[in-house]
Amino acid sequence: MNNAYFTLSKSKLQDQLKILTNLNLKVSYSYKTNRQIGDILQDTSNVNFSVHAQEEISMIKDKSKISFFTQAETIEELVKIINEGIKTFVIDNEIDLKHLLQAAKQTSKKINISIRMKFSEHRIGTGKYFVYGLPSSKVNQLIQELQDNPQVKDLGIHIHRKSQNTSEWEIVEELHDSINKDTLEIIKSVNLGGGLPVEYKSYTNSTLPYILEKIEKAKEFLDSHNIQTIIEPGRFLAAPPTKLHTTIIQIQNNILILNTTIYNCALDTILTETKMLVEEEKLEGQEGNYYLLKGNSPTRDDIFRYKVKLNNPKLGDSITFINAGSYNYTTDFFGYKKLETKIIK
Repeated sequence: MNNAYFTLSKSKLQDQLKILTNLNLKVSYSYKTNRQIGDILQDTSNVNFSVHAQEEISMIKDKSKISFFTQAETIEELVKIINEGIKTFVIDNEIDLKHLLQAAKQTSKKINISIRMKFSEHRIGTGKYFVYGLPSSKVNQLIQELQDNPQVKDLGIHIHRKSQNTSEWEIVEELHDSINKDTLEIIKSVNLGGGLPVEYKSYTNSTLPYILEKIEKAKEFLDSHNIQTIIEPGRFLAAPPTKLHTTIIQIQNNILILNTTIYNCALDTILTETKMLVEEEKLEGQEGNYYLLKGNSPTRDDIFRYKVKLNNPKLGDSITFINAGSYNYTTDFFGYKKLETKIIK
């Protein structure tokens, strides 16, 4: 039996990147989204990296490209991180800020600080998520206080945006409502976060032209204040270049068992309820029947798709999932191993 595997298209990755760089946006790729995508992007001069764990620092060759997101590190740990060559930090609470400033003082090095600004998320289920950041009033206050700090070089603001965001893109209005005039004169950058939508069965990316137009207007506004606009498109870069290639190994009436499991290649399906599209699936009106696509583990939630229309699938046929590159890491559940990724043009 053949093993399931991924293919990663370098040309498709560059196509996704060009959509953003053509708007003259500074790109900061969230390395946790898919490290293999990040490794390819390390050879791209105009891409920086958002790093969320100390373990990832050694994986980035040029440490000056890293924006490190703090989360409860000790002063000693932050001193080590600064001494590794990290110059830019993103903080979302005052305790981390205090520790970071103390660490910078111990190293006698100037650092860049971007403060994560909280805003309300209007979505079903928001209550079960931790909303990162500080209120805009506190962000404005801290920017004023930090502008003359001897350990600080440049200041910025980071706006956390939820994944697969298709509606909340009134960015200029957001900035007007949240950032006062004095703050705009001080900060050097605004990171608009991620959230650019990718197409799944459960999501559409039809609003992308509208979103890019809103981002372009936000950049024009920030340009007028000499502020750099940064975008953090983890999923937008990672998902489209990647396909997951599987094989049907058993057919139980309308249930197709595949030769892999969500637990070693598609945890995103469970964590964010993103149901990947299938390359072979038929549209409404086309010939075929509906099937449930299940992984080969005995767990009840190992389901890639509940309802996919296929035309007479047979044992040994391929099932190819598209936009499969986001959060496709594995677990050691049942001793599973990471699938091979074949790099293609």
